[in-house]
Amino acid sequence: MCYSRESSLKTSLVSGAAIVYLLMSGIPHFQWLGVALFGWCAMQFDEFLLWSENPREGCTETNKLITATLIPLAVFLQGVTAMLGAFFVYPASTLKPYAIGWVVLSAATVYAMHFHNPDKLCTTLTKEGHLNWARTSDWSHIPLTRISMGYYYWAFVIFLPLLYLWNRSLLFLAALTTLPAIGFYYGQTTDSGASIWCYYTSWSSAIAALGLFLKQAGIYDVLRAP
Repeated sequence: MCYSRESSLKTSLVSGAAIVYLLMSGIPHFQWLGVALFGWCAMQFDEFLLWSENPREGCTETNKLITATLIPLAVFLQGVTAMLGAFFVYPASTLKPYAIGWVVLSAATVYAMHFHNPDKLCTTLTKEGHLNWARTSDWSHIPLTRISMGYYYWAFVIFLPLLYLWNRSLLFLAALTTLPAIGFYYGQTTDSGASIWCYYTSWSSAIAALGLFLKQAGIYDVLRAP
């Protein structure tokens, strides 16, 4: 998981195909999920590009470029896409003020994380073999409680719009968020929690696509409220 170019490519292809399937469904709630998952899964493609630069061997100019541009863009999309996808379901006049606020909040957070006094230009490898695209090279002076609070804060930003606005089956929502929850908690036991989370979350796209297939085939309506 997240150890190689091949694993990142595999998850990118699976999640990409699932997201296209969701967006083309014409069913608003699945299109909403497609937009949300696009943001949640984009990091896997970025990691594929970074693995292609062979970070074990050193820092390339392309690595620097991806770390400075595509990585913060993917993190920003994680924060906003669950909110933006809700426009498929809710009137724009109702959602627009909240969406603007969420975009501003996410942008400010990404700026603080990636552009405020960075001292690391390249994505590197951790001791456990994961990608580390953080822009801070030395975390030893930061209390672990503060780092943990940062993870919980960003999880709040990512998931609150979906958890608060979702108005269909809560059981299906629980199924969709199980892997991200596992990745979140497991990731904190490793030396690259963010990368681990992105990997686990990408497979939620397959669960969403399976739910869409069951509904379209007339087998079971996963959106039906319990």
